Amino acid sequence: MARFLIPFTDPGSAKRIVRRLIAGPRTAADEVVLLAIVEPLTPGRVSIYLTRSRAVALATAAAMQWSAELERLLAEAGISCRSEVAVGRATDIVATAAARTDIDSVLLPPSRSEWLTRRWTDRRATRLARGAGHHVGIAR
Repeated sequence: MARFLIPFTDPGSAKRIVRRLIAGPRTAADEVVLLAIVEPLTPGRVSIYLTRSRAVALATAAAMQWSAELERLLAEAGISCRSEVAVGRATDIVATAAARTDIDSVLLPPSRSEWLTRRWTDRRATRLARGAGHHVGIAR
């Protein structure tokens, strides 16, 4: 049984990872943990109309919708999954999540900017893998 952690900040990148995972070799006992990361922003005058707690609630609801679609794809493929939502800075949350002991492998989405993908994302994965004690990879 392999446990995969898929941290993501946008549903498109997570969907690509899920599709690659479904298409690849796997066992019936595999489990996926979807970690939707949201950072609700209330900059400047927006905070007058939208409180931090309301921004968190809206961002969390959106993340739950993202996860629901991914859960459906995984269920159709017969892969067990569970979803979590984390609120805060993505880099901090991913670093903490990569060190989890209940995970065998972390699948990071590629960088949104193609020129950053090979350099910056590979360095990020290498840094995370040092403290993780398990595989941290970039899904390309």
